[in-house]
Amino acid sequence: MALAPKAMSLESRINAVADSIRLLAKRLAERGFEFDRPSEVCPGPEDGTADAIARIEREVGAVPLALRLFWQQVGSVNFCGTHPEWHGSEYPDPLFVYPPSAAIAELDEFLAHTHKEQSEFPYLVPIAPDSHHKENVSGGMWYNVSVPSVADDPPLNDEPHLTTFVAYLELAVQWAGFPGLSDGPGDWPIAELTRGIHADGS
Repeated sequence: MALAPKAMSLESRINAVADSIRLLAKRLAERGFEFDRPSEVCPGPEDGTADAIARIEREVGAVPLALRLFWQQVGSVNFCGTHPEWHGSEYPDPLFVYPPSAAIAELDEFLAHTHKEQSEFPYLVPIAPDSHHKENVSGGMWYNVSVPSVADDPPLNDEPHLTTFVAYLELAVQWAGFPGLSDGPGDWPIAELTRGIHADGS
């Protein structure tokens, strides 16, 4: 499967990922995948997104362009769930991106802590639980990006592939929404789920 050419604009890459996520969600449901929270699979942009971005930027600094575009165009995604007949990976690390309301909740805690103890920047925007927490097992730090922005497509901190936010999304698309399967897909029908899907939208 071809990933998005890095020469593409960031907005084009996010658009391609968005289309792929929606199609993968549909195919997974059709194949009998049981999402833990169906209403959170791909609900679309959250009400108040623009206000949330404006507040973060007013309080601590620039939100990375890639994350801003994702919140505005996709909103959030939660592929946590199981299929009764697919096996082979204990921690498939389902694709997950919190909506901006989660960033605001974390911002409130960050500002309270900063006020009391003069914490240093950066503020960390929560992106997703780690692969263990997604399976209800005690794990480590949640995946996050730093604010103020360090790049338009920032590093995705504490994610095991040591990549950027958009590259993580593209990797997830390559593995049908489950980048942890890159360590061993077992009997998951990756080729069938991703047939005709490319992160570049082609």
